[in-house]
Amino acid sequence: MAEALIQIVLGNLSSLIQGEIGLILGVDEEMNNLFSTLTTIQSVLEDAEMKQLESRAIQNWLLKLNDLTYEIDDILDECATELSKLEHRSSKSSRYSVKKILFRYKIGRRMKEVAGKLDAVAAERSKFHLREMAIERPIEFSATRETGSILNVSRYIYGREEDAEKIVDILVNQVVNDNQEISVLPIVGIGGLGKTTLAQLVYNDQRVVEHFDKLIWVCVSDDFDLKTLLKAMIESGAGNASDLLHLDALQRCLWELLNNKRYFIVLDDVWNDDQENWSELRNVLACGQSGSSILVTTRLKKVADIMGTLPPHYLKGLSDEHCWLLMRERAFGQEKEEFPRLEAIGKQIVSKCAGVPLAAKALGGLLRFKRTEKEWNYVKESEIWELRQEETLILPALKLSYHHLPLSLRRCFAYCAVFRKDSKFRKEELIFMWMAHGCISSKGVLEVEDVGNQICDELILRSLLQYVTDASVPTLMMHDLVHDLAQSIMENKVPGTQVQRTNFRSASTRKIRQVSLPKKFLLFVKSNQPEMDMPLVLKNFLRLRILDASWTGIESLPCAVGNLKHLRQLNLSATEIRTLPDSICSLWNLQILNLNACEKLEVLPKKMRYLINLRHLFLGSCESLREMPSKMGELTSLRTLSMFIVGRNRGNGIEELQCLKLGGKLRIRHLERVENSMDAKKGNLAEKGNLRHLYLEWEPENTTASKSSGQEDIERDEKVLEALEPHPDLKSLDIKGFGGRHFPVWMSNSTLDKVVRMSISNCDNCLHLPPLGELSHLKLLSLENLALVEYIVEDQSGNRLTSVQQFPSLEKLYLTTLPKMKGLLKEQVTMGSAKVFPNLKELNIRDCNSLSNLKKLVFKKACDLPEQGLRALKSVTHLTIEECDTLRCLPEGWLRHLTSLEELVIWSCRELEELPEEGIKHLHNLKKVVLYDLPKMVCVPKALNHLSSSLQSIHIDALPGLSSLPDWLGDMTSLQSLRIFMCRKPASLPASIQGMTNLEYLEVYGCPELKRRCEREKGDDWHKIAHIPCLEIG
Repeated sequence: MAEALIQIVLGNLSSLIQGEIGLILGVDEEMNNLFSTLTTIQSVLEDAEMKQLESRAIQNWLLKLNDLTYEIDDILDECATELSKLEHRSSKSSRYSVKKILFRYKIGRRMKEVAGKLDAVAAERSKFHLREMAIERPIEFSATRETGSILNVSRYIYGREEDAEKIVDILVNQVVNDNQEISVLPIVGIGGLGKTTLAQLVYNDQRVVEHFDKLIWVCVSDDFDLKTLLKAMIESGAGNASDLLHLDALQRCLWELLNNKRYFIVLDDVWNDDQENWSELRNVLACGQSGSSILVTTRLKKVADIMGTLPPHYLKGLSDEHCWLLMRERAFGQEKEEFPRLEAIGKQIVSKCAGVPLAAKALGGLLRFKRTEKEWNYVKESEIWELRQEETLILPALKLSYHHLPLSLRRCFAYCAVFRKDSKFRKEELIFMWMAHGCISSKGVLEVEDVGNQICDELILRSLLQYVTDASVPTLMMHDLVHDLAQSIMENKVPGTQVQRTNFRSASTRKIRQVSLPKKFLLFVKSNQPEMDMPLVLKNFLRLRILDASWTGIESLPCAVGNLKHLRQLNLSATEIRTLPDSICSLWNLQILNLNACEKLEVLPKKMRYLINLRHLFLGSCESLREMPSKMGELTSLRTLSMFIVGRNRGNGIEELQCLKLGGKLRIRHLERVENSMDAKKGNLAEKGNLRHLYLEWEPENTTASKSSGQEDIERDEKVLEALEPHPDLKSLDIKGFGGRHFPVWMSNSTLDKVVRMSISNCDNCLHLPPLGELSHLKLLSLENLALVEYIVEDQSGNRLTSVQQFPSLEKLYLTTLPKMKGLLKEQVTMGSAKVFPNLKELNIRDCNSLSNLKKLVFKKACDLPEQGLRALKSVTHLTIEECDTLRCLPEGWLRHLTSLEELVIWSCRELEELPEEGIKHLHNLKKVVLYDLPKMVCVPKALNHLSSSLQSIHIDALPGLSSLPDWLGDMTSLQSLRIFMCRKPASLPASIQGMTNLEYLEVYGCPELKRRCEREKGDDWHKIAHIPCLEIG
């Protein structure tokens, strides 16, 4: 990593020389000498970094160089800070103050000392016979080169079908006959071989899903802590276990979850080889039915011997053919053009991967944008292949990928080792850390955050990082073998050696750049320090770039924090602080200040405007904060301000937002303090194109104003909201406490066209909602405490909606405390081909007592509908459930409250097997049931027998698994119509059908055996149906 660090230092040094800071401080000659020496050293670093894997002497030289580079970086940082202050103040007198002269003297002396040390290190390089290398590096990443090809997750899994089939057969067919209490099957293989992928294939196999009652997945990794594992199992199998703190509570909860169930648990990436630890866990799990199974993935045969009850499945490498398919997919993506010569070289390269899929993917990512034979041959003939490693050729393959990274990416990649193995981290968090350590900087028109985003995407493209697919915000993780590589680079160590654990009291603190108090963790050098606290940190680590004190419970921040002049990131989130010391305003370089969830924070320092380099100020859930400091508008570097409180005084009004280029989330509170639309317009929201989530809140304060002012307040709120029109790129909008009767025009035009989420709440005077149904991308809508609103869809112009789809993309609709709500849409609103809520998946209704005229309800592709969401829908008469493919049985709560239901249609639910008896028996008014295209339903639901006195029509259509018709059909005394379509298996009609005296219509179609038996006058079943007035047999 030395080369990447020197590249950053050279960039900083060059900027200072160009800014003539050396002339100002009297160290211009020293700066130029440093630049020359560093450039000379840099030319041989590529060779040194490759040879250090074999030479301890070169490795020690690089460590010495690394230490010195950190020292130079600190000096240059102080110089840059001084230059920034000079440029900001731009006053001659400040340049020649006593304080500045003293700084010039000290910095000059330090610069000369470090230049001498660097000359000595540079002289050492000659004895290593290092050669200068000018490697052709890949072109710097550009997002425009990408055309949407997703490469972070392979579209295909090659060569594991046989392995998966064998394991599924053992679990489903063989374990059932085993008398063991728990069957444990280990999968053993080296890192990167695809053990986790194979386990995922098995876990998601339909036969496994159907065979077991409960499926649980836990990633174990290095930490085989019993409480941690139990909590993870509970959360995987049932939900939240955050309130369970004690071992006994966790054990009881898991026992209730698994007791008398046939369960299947995957314990992924197990390293524990302590028999006692496994015995404790096994005792807790000894509560399931016979046939319960555990699948363990591990690199260690010893783990398999300790845990396994079945012979281990030893995973072998992929064939060269399968490795080539995987590598080719990464290297060429969706390109249709063929490259026969490159493919020939590629097949030679892939033979060096030893069948390891991760190596094939990494090399494919490396070759992604190389299209010359020279570039491919260089990879094939690299000296790295000749190095001996512990884990076959996987680390050389990944090491080669590292050496082919542009310098701007190398340090960024190595830094990822700061996260624990198997941990998940937010993309934004990683980018902020890169910023704090100076790994990235702005480039042309690109902001520094944009550059970080592009680097993340490039590392993902190269398989060095990967996205977590089910996260609500962009979240990343690293394969554990890639993590090993990153750690070896970050610490300049040979892969496989242990992390250095040093006592900070005896070690130099020069390299300590980051401290995490909640994790008791610091780097560089990476180390755990259990006794570390805030006073100790502020006394010893003055060169910090990142200080994380989140969730530590501290009630105050010492004034000494102002001494951390290099600090870029300060995280105080979820602490008990009420105020911040004024000294924090002297942190000239501070870029990120996180105060999220500081619920007791009452006030911010008055001189916050002096933090001119602050880019991100997080104030989420700071509900006790009373006002903003004066002149926040002077913080022109600010890109995130998650909350702004409108004040009453000059300097803290909404106009302070005018020149800020804010993005992400912005919550504006106390909009009732904005006096008129002109002031609101000064907030300049329409020009904030990077803003994605906007929260607009009015919080009416107790006043002695007379009732006559009510109309004025209403009109003022309407004009203010009209003036707060956001930029068209907005994705999410919340409006709370708005006092107007009518919403602004911009909520009816294209301004909100890209909005996917909207919430409107506590708007007591609102009479009608804007035409939200025309928002083509809206997926979630929440309406709460709207005292006067009667309908969601209503055309105030008096014209009916003819062909425009209403809410075409809406999936989730939450309605809470709407006392006047009569229905989702006015009865006369739609006509013709207009569709309303065509993709609604979740409807949640609470405290809407007037919702009395809703008659027809359709659930399409729904999987989660809370029972309370249906309590108010007692007037529904027609219910259609369509394409709910995850349901085996309808939840009881979906039906029990629909006491007025007359017609139930269930359509194309691929997994549905049964209807709930407890839910059906409450439907005393149900007259018609239609069951269509239900491949897993093998018998007519017995629950329908509860409706023998009310049900008048049953329509059974396309039930290929239906084997027979039940005898209890004869008990359906009120049934008037029975239709049976496309059911090929039933061999006869039940004899009891003769007793159905009210049955007036029977239609049988597409049922060959029934057709034959029901043939008029001749069929075997004719006597059973001869009494029915109307028969259609075909």
